[in-house]
Amino acid sequence: MSTGFIVLGHGSRVSETVAILKDIKDCLEARLQSNNVRYAALQFNEPGLPEVIADFVNGGITEIVILPLFLVDGNHIRDDIPGIVRRASEKFPSVNIMVAGHIGADVRITDILLDRVDSIIPKNATGNELKISEPARIEEESFRMIEAAVDLQNFNDNEKAVVKRMIHASGDLSLANAIAISEGAVDAGIEAFREGHSVITDVRMVAVGISDRRACIHDNSILCKVDDSVVESEARRTGRTRSAMAMRFLASYIDGAIVAIGNAPTALFELLCMARESDIKPALVIGTPVGFIGAAESKEALVESGINYITIRGTRGGSAVAVAATNAILKISCDGNSKQGW
Repeated sequence: MSTGFIVLGHGSRVSETVAILKDIKDCLEARLQSNNVRYAALQFNEPGLPEVIADFVNGGITEIVILPLFLVDGNHIRDDIPGIVRRASEKFPSVNIMVAGHIGADVRITDILLDRVDSIIPKNATGNELKISEPARIEEESFRMIEAAVDLQNFNDNEKAVVKRMIHASGDLSLANAIAISEGAVDAGIEAFREGHSVITDVRMVAVGISDRRACIHDNSILCKVDDSVVESEARRTGRTRSAMAMRFLASYIDGAIVAIGNAPTALFELLCMARESDIKPALVIGTPVGFIGAAESKEALVESGINYITIRGTRGGSAVAVAATNAILKISCDGNSKQGW
């Protein structure tokens, strides 16, 4: 399947409008490393959207993505563009035509505006600069930006606290669309922490990232066996990965515990296998292994397992987001309020 992309502007009687659209198209073409990027205007300028769609189809493109350069969800977004797409789809039924969301109140626009401010007002003239030496203010502003840019209405307050921490740790605002949390999972994790259960991790990087200052409040042990010499020897003998074998070695601690897996899909697969083989059932699995081999599959298996889970569907993830989710739940279990500062 070949995909074409159309940068769609409103159009204007001002002559430089087409040049601006072309510049944006060229930048996107370079970022996508694709020769199938075009620009179009909805009115006043050429080429128009129907013409570019037809040119793509005549050139053998079978999938078209329209990227509207519109801030507001007005009549053009609601009526005009869907109408053009509907007529084009009827004319070219074998071609899949999709429209991406309009720009809207994207938090990244503020970066552009701040650049413009800096270009005309000397730095520090406003007296409101954010200093790198002020971590509390940086964190507060980061969460404000996340809340402004991401739709979190499908999460309750405790879940929102976890999701925001995961997004903050990844620096990826789009991560919210991939985060999956089973019903009651966060509450189960909070209760497990308060009951003094252990946290079991797949790699040392996750273990060292968990707040020992808070873990000691409820005597929550943080357990990781991946660098144990006996585990390494047994993994070599059996052909398993060390992370998978480490899960086996910690089997007696898993029931009722929080398991945080941020790196190794094999550890998550092993954990789920152990749960099927016996009565072992962790209170919560934070499963965010990252990568292209087995990561997405292991997380889908977790979703289907019947165990309480927090995960990131697809290939994204990593130790940092596993730590962030774990610490967010640990914080709530200690402070009792997801809205308090870190």
